[in-house]
Amino acid sequence: DEEQTQVYVALAIAVLLIYMVTAALFESLAAPFVVLLTLPLALIGVFLIFFYTDATFTRTAYIGTIMMAGIVVNNAILIVYHIGELRRTLPTRAAILQGTLERVRPILMTTFTTVFGLLPLVLFAESQDENIWNSLALATIGGLISSTLFVLVAIPVAYRYLVARGGD
Repeated sequence: DEEQTQVYVALAIAVLLIYMVTAALFESLAAPFVVLLTLPLALIGVFLIFFYTDATFTRTAYIGTIMMAGIVVNNAILIVYHIGELRRTLPTRAAILQGTLERVRPILMTTFTTVFGLLPLVLFAESQDENIWNSLALATIGGLISSTLFVLVAIPVAYRYLVARGGD
């Protein structure tokens, strides 16, 4: 119980730090919420990959989930920052569309390279439940895949309604 509490505290601190850094980066209190939206979307993939692979969610899976949280927010930061830059010269709707489309390739490239880099930890493990790296890699892979799929749809929509409320 004490170990699980420590993991939850670490996760809460990680989310708080992500919020603080993105609030400073965007000079906004609303934009970090758009970035943090990627975390529950990524958790969907973490739970699904453990469910479908019938793997055990171990302590290292918690660590992998915290690591994954730091990685998946990068995709949202790429989109939100780029949209913010484009809004200086374009109408809001056009900036959201163009900003998202221009960031699809970098997001897919970073996701695929990370997933393919972690695949050997999953594929070449002797036993799924005995190898500590397996749970860490599974959590990261599942979160990255689902976050990437959802972030390209949810982040532009959330940005429109949470950050650019008054735009055209």
